[in-house]
Amino acid sequence: MAIFFALVALLVAKLNQREPVEPLVGKAYVIDGDTISVSGNHIRLKGIDAPELAQSCGNASAPNTCGQASRQALIRLIGGKPVQCAEDGRDKYNRRLATCSAGELNLNRAMVEAGQAVAYGDYHDAETQARGGKKGLWGTTFEIPQDWRREHEKELLELPQQQPNRPADLIEQLSGWIGRLLGGIL
Repeated sequence: MAIFFALVALLVAKLNQREPVEPLVGKAYVIDGDTISVSGNHIRLKGIDAPELAQSCGNASAPNTCGQASRQALIRLIGGKPVQCAEDGRDKYNRRLATCSAGELNLNRAMVEAGQAVAYGDYHDAETQARGGKKGLWGTTFEIPQDWRREHEKELLELPQQQPNRPADLIEQLSGWIGRLLGGIL
């Protein structure tokens, strides 16, 4: 019985310790062109803004689904590799803000370089280069994603949101937490 209480005391002590934020690493589920989920954590790619999934670009005679294209571009950039994200705060929706990479590729920068996202505080040099090369969004007419969201706010609230595979993400997150906890005790 004493061993049980000793383990509970160790567990409580461990839970009360503040540890430095560890990078989030794992398989990424791409929600849209600037939001992914890793181990059940919604992560907003810091410094960029991509079109919403429902956003179309171009003109009435030649529309294109730039929101879907942006999502597909991020999926291609990740290429099934594990993603590593360094968290740097939270946004107003409580998503983690982070710079993420797949291997050596900085996904935030790569999305802006490909013209699939606009600079939103960072990566202005990459945006200038994409604009000059008329890459992605810059090869068509489009509305800045932030402005588009403002105009379509009501419609966006009515759309069903794509969600990652919640049970699998929760199990992966729980097993990672237990592993870190036991690793710190043992």
